[in-house]
Amino acid sequence: MRNDMADKNRDHGDTNSETGSSYLSLQRSQMIRSNIHNISQLLNTGLSAETLDICIQLIEAGVHPQTLAEVVTQIRNEVASLEKDD
Repeated sequence: MRNDMADKNRDHGDTNSETGSSYLSLQRSQMIRSNIHNISQLLNTGLSAETLDICIQLIEAGVHPQTLAEVVTQIRNEVASLEKDD
């Protein structure tokens, strides 16, 4: 009987547990990103929340963190050089 109810719920698209799981995952993700941003501020990285999110997405996509750090540093140096010339 229990299996019949589970089959009915699945057939009728009962996604209550899926929705709850997605919500918890989203909440956990937001909390993690917030904590990473706080750590970034404590370390005085100078990265905005948006830039930090982009860096996190790149790392999640497989970009090597050290390589990303070197590119960010290089971009900062070039921007500082351009601002100095103005």
